[in-house]
Amino acid sequence: MFKLLMYSMIDRFGKSLVPLFHSNPKNVDVDNITIKGLRLHHARPLSIVHISDLHVGFQYNYHDLIEHIKIINKLQPDIVMITGDLFDNLEVFKENPNDYIPLLKTIKAPLGVYFSYGNHDQRTHLTHDLETVLTNSHITVLNNFGKYINYDGEEIYICGTDDILNASGNIEQAIRNRNHPNDYTITLVHEPDYADFVKKFNVDLQLSGHSHGGQIFIPMLGAPIKPSLGRKYLKGLFNLKYKKHSMYLHVSRGLGSTHLPIRIFAKPQITKIYIK
Repeated sequence: MFKLLMYSMIDRFGKSLVPLFHSNPKNVDVDNITIKGLRLHHARPLSIVHISDLHVGFQYNYHDLIEHIKIINKLQPDIVMITGDLFDNLEVFKENPNDYIPLLKTIKAPLGVYFSYGNHDQRTHLTHDLETVLTNSHITVLNNFGKYINYDGEEIYICGTDDILNASGNIEQAIRNRNHPNDYTITLVHEPDYADFVKKFNVDLQLSGHSHGGQIFIPMLGAPIKPSLGRKYLKGLFNLKYKKHSMYLHVSRGLGSTHLPIRIFAKPQITKIYIK
């Protein structure tokens, strides 16, 4: 109860600061990462654009999304993956979320756009409304579910879990449709620290967000506030080992903010990942 009251007070204070701290959406880092792991040789790497934590409705708005989709489409990825917290809180959202459908439809990725739920998506009774928005936007919701895509003759398994903190995220259920554990496997999990469990299931790449890179990051000291399951792996690329298997984890700093409309040394991020 005390924690809920504290966050409620912080949110009210933070909302009052939004008009003072809205940043230029073009002020975003576009990072490139190259990793290895595909089982077959290809003429070019598989490319994924990874974004996370937009928190539309707090500081992030419709026009921000327009600018970021322009950047994403210019990168020409094969796949776009969104690891949760698309809207900040649908219960207090002052717009009609359906108005975002035509805009979300403009994301271009020949092998699909995929989404997994975050804690802000699953702490509301309107999650079904969000699912409707995503489905009507031609975005595949990976909710403890997975499917194969074919990239240049190679079958790649893509899956995602439900939110870990507020719902029933289950990697075992997410990989249930996988034909063979040796198939290259990508999973979307909002909370990055869950990777220490996911790495036991022959997953090759986990994409996460949640931590915002700390949102406020103090050089030499780090982030003073870290969310649950976002404390160990705060941002960037990690290589995790389990027995003879190796799994990459990429933690996005996200595009939006929550609670407070402030980012310090934790610049918004769009990441293009090349997989060889």
